[in-house]
Amino acid sequence: MFKRLIILCFCLWVFGLTALPKLPPDQFLIVQFSRPVQKPSLSEMAGYAFPLAEALNTSNTLYKIGYNSSLIDEGRVTSLLRRIPYYVASQADGPVHFRATTPNDSLFSKQFHLGLIKATEAWDLTRSGVNRRGDTIVLAIIDDGLHVNHPDFQGNIWVNYADTAGNGLDDDSNGYIDDHYGWNFMNNNNDISDSIGPFSYKANHGTPVAGIAGAVGNNKEGISGIMWRVKLMIVNIADTGDFPAAFQSDALRAYSYVLEQRKLYNASGGKKGAFVVATNSSWGANGKFPHQAPLWCAMYDSLGKYGILNAIATSNTDGLVDTQGDLPTLCPSNHMIAVNASTADDKFFASGWSTTQVDLCAPGHNIFSAMAYTPGNIRDGRIYTGGHSGTSFASPMVTAAIGVLHSYACERVLDTIKMNPAKGNALMRKFILEGVDILETFNGKNVTSGRLNIKKSLQVMDKYCLGEVSVNAMHGGKRIGLFPNPGNGRIQVVSLDEVTSVACYDITGKPVEAVYDGQEIHLANVSDGMYVIRIMQDKVVHTFTYVKNSD
Repeated sequence: MFKRLIILCFCLWVFGLTALPKLPPDQFLIVQFSRPVQKPSLSEMAGYAFPLAEALNTSNTLYKIGYNSSLIDEGRVTSLLRRIPYYVASQADGPVHFRATTPNDSLFSKQFHLGLIKATEAWDLTRSGVNRRGDTIVLAIIDDGLHVNHPDFQGNIWVNYADTAGNGLDDDSNGYIDDHYGWNFMNNNNDISDSIGPFSYKANHGTPVAGIAGAVGNNKEGISGIMWRVKLMIVNIADTGDFPAAFQSDALRAYSYVLEQRKLYNASGGKKGAFVVATNSSWGANGKFPHQAPLWCAMYDSLGKYGILNAIATSNTDGLVDTQGDLPTLCPSNHMIAVNASTADDKFFASGWSTTQVDLCAPGHNIFSAMAYTPGNIRDGRIYTGGHSGTSFASPMVTAAIGVLHSYACERVLDTIKMNPAKGNALMRKFILEGVDILETFNGKNVTSGRLNIKKSLQVMDKYCLGEVSVNAMHGGKRIGLFPNPGNGRIQVVSLDEVTSVACYDITGKPVEAVYDGQEIHLANVSDGMYVIRIMQDKVVHTFTYVKNSD
């Protein structure tokens, strides 16, 4: 007996446990071992950490483990399991569902886009708003607001619990007083509904955008968001007018707010801030190029450094953005996913396009979503409407897809996100781009020639998690741009990757002299007109049409 006590005490010392009260388990994991582990060995420990240890096969290599989350958190449990001899992997236990998942939201049948992008099939794999390590997933919707009383967002609006509402103090020391529900940068207050008086507010743009990404699902109310359960951080950068106006300075302030919340979360171990994994920007500046807004473009790499990936709506002008200009589409950051629009029958819908700068498309024509919770809309029964068209309503589908991937992420991906958030972003971006449905109708319209497919993106993630594909074997498209285009022959090359060589040809295919100095291409000795420029990067060739116009 004395020897047995010594062994048990040694086990408790090794695993860093003290005897825990015996409470019934409320969380369950499935654990794989590489060799048989006898149930008595686990049961010895079960009295202290696991009230349940049940073998799932006759070889005793697969177990169901139960624990009480009020006594020990999931991270501690995972750490404990990893120290058990022959441990291989673990996963959360959970229900399975007969195909296919159909929510009970009354207007779900009007949301054709959910079936097209396979969100409905992705729900069979994950509908959680929390990753397997307990981080609550937050999507930042930077737009013109959302009313906190809208019935289809109850419980899905992010709340900053570290800052007490209404006490006039900056409780979490983030520079904003009472930012309990986010922040309104247009009026510099905490009113995300963007009210002017008790009955005057709009949010006609932000509400349908937010609804597509994260209206509450399966609540017998209205529509279903792509993420049924998620926290939407509402950040206002536009006023209450029918044609909201915002400035680049407003955008930078909003992005900075989101960034600080994620930095706070990382630094405090989740006690402050928010686990923001993505932002949605359904707005931009037509006709602008990165050299005209370097601070704006640089913000995406700053966000990416801390693990925030950014979904960007391209312009609603049907044209080549490389030559027409569009921000932030042309910003050369790998922490962005630029989105153009498609129709219900998978045709390209008028929007900005590029085979180097726009990544994929998503449905953006006649989308059914939530509408602003205004007195007039409530009176007229119009808090849900169809007819939402444009890239504004395609982009939040990709934003939500990023959140879905985070909710499904395996330990290998979660380790990367924690240790190297920027690399975690690269993984998420590649999962999404690798998972598209490639269709002929999108050839020449974006990098992937594809349309978002969330289920396939989850399957690509599965292959990575199982070690069947490495990140280096996955394409995602390198971001590179020439600016300004058209221009006078001095062409700035904006890219994160080294340029190996540059060649230029006239429209007949004849080579013309082009000098590259490491930053700019110089076409000083050629006449005005159209040219083809080919840039080599690590055996990848990018081809651009360039127009020289000395005027």
